[in-house]
This record gives sequence, C-alpha cells and structure tokens, in this order.
Amino acid sequence: MSTRRFPDSVIDGFIKYNEYMRISFHKMLAYRVSYLIGVITYIIHVSVYYFLYKALYHQSHTINGYDLQQMVTYVAIGWISKSFYLNYIDRELTEEVKSGHVAMDLIKPIDFQLMCFARGLGQSLFRIVLFTPPIIIVTTCMFPISGPASPVHMFFFILSTFLSVLIYSGINYTIGLLSIFFLSISGILYSKNMIIELLSGLLIPLDWFPLWFQKFSAFLPFQAIAFLPLKIYLGRLDGSGLVYAISLQFLWVIITMLIGRLVWKICQRQILIQGG
Repeated sequence: MSTRRFPDSVIDGFIKYNEYMRISFHKMLAYRVSYLIGVITYIIHVSVYYFLYKALYHQSHTINGYDLQQMVTYVAIGWISKSFYLNYIDRELTEEVKSGHVAMDLIKPIDFQLMCFARGLGQSLFRIVLFTPPIIIVTTCMFPISGPASPVHMFFFILSTFLSVLIYSGINYTIGLLSIFFLSISGILYSKNMIIELLSGLLIPLDWFPLWFQKFSAFLPFQAIAFLPLKIYLGRLDGSGLVYAISLQFLWVIITMLIGRLVWKICQRQILIQGG
C-alpha cells in the first residue's frame, strides 16, 4: 500500500499545482494590450542601451574586457531572459491580502508557497511561448547579437535561466508576504525592482564596478538572476567556474525558498492574531 501512495500523491500534487499554472497562463492571455505594450517596451529598452553603448565605445574597442558586440549581446540576451523570469507574485500577494482572499488559501489543502510558485511559472510559460519569441526575432534582426559560446554553454545558460526564475520567484514571494505586516508595500516593490536591476547585473555587468562592490554583491542572490546566466552565455565561465555558478544558483534557490517558508509561518500567526 505504501508503495502506491507515494506515486499517487506526487501525481495528484503535480495535477493540482499544474492547474494553478494553467490558470495563471490563461489569465495573462486576457491582457493582450499589456502584452503588446510589454513587447514594445522591451525593444525600446534594448535600443536605448544599444545606442548608449555604441556611443560609449566610440573611442575604445574594449571596456573591462567586453567589446561592443559582446555588450550588445549582453544587454539584448539579458532583457530577453528577463522576459522569461519576470513574474508578479509579489503584486498578486499584495492584492490577495488587501481583498482578504489570502485567508481562503489557508483552508485549502495546498502548499501556499508552491501554489504561488506555480502561478509564477504559469506567467513565465506564457512569456516564453508568446512574449519572448517576438522580442528575439526583432532584436536579432535589429542588432548585432552573437550566438552562445558553444552548445554546452547554451545548455547551461537555459538551465541557469530556469534557476533564475526560481530565485526571482523566491524573492518576489517573500517580498509579497510583507504586505501582511504593512498597509502598503508599493514603495518596497519599486525599490526591490530597482535593486534587482542594478545588483543582478542586468543594466551594467557587475565586473565593471569597483572590487568592493563586486565582493558585496557576491554575498547577495541578485547576481544569480542575470549576471551569472549572461556570463555563461558569453562563454566567460568554463569548467570549474561554470560548475560553481550553477551550484551557487541552486544554493540560492534553496535559501530563498527556506526564507519564504519561514516568513510565511510568521505571517500565519499574524493573520490569526488579526482574525483574518
């Protein structure tokens, strides 16, 4: 009997959370205008950074070990990757707390954190199917973007980007839970987005910063979201460096999930105290 229960529970759990992922995917389909604006916005971002770096490289062939084509590739692939790992778990949690719907989730036979992650993966799935392809097509036609350093680097880049999704989801989940303690976290959400864009290396490669800043950012999870995957794509990590980068991302996935579980336990007490 015990040998049957475990596979059945795994299958049931997969079906349960897959349904949340499917609903989230279809929910994204409802916002077609927002989808179109998002595609245009991403292309504008890449265009702005292309002309910015083109002007910066006017009098120099390389800056901090990057030539112009590598930087254009870095920026373009970085924003393409962001179109995949971006999700709105934090905003959805904030809305659920405001509406009181989060109290209903407490009585459901689900793992609340896994449910939120499933919703985030549904958003990522929508983006990789319908959002990312047009961005890839337009940016590769408009700008001189290089391919991955090798098929091996491409494989690890895909794996690394998937881990970025989990890390980003873990951070968003924890930040979203803060809405249980505060009346409004709009300022926190804005600050979080700015911090991630800077410290993840999405805007500027982290190895362009002073050494003290690089050491500081090495102790934070943000570099594992964009900087490490992009270094893998460009072939700037090989052998042990590649293994270390992937291992570090796995570690941050575990850490962010554990922190999220701890914060959720604290939040459950807060909800009960408030009578929510």
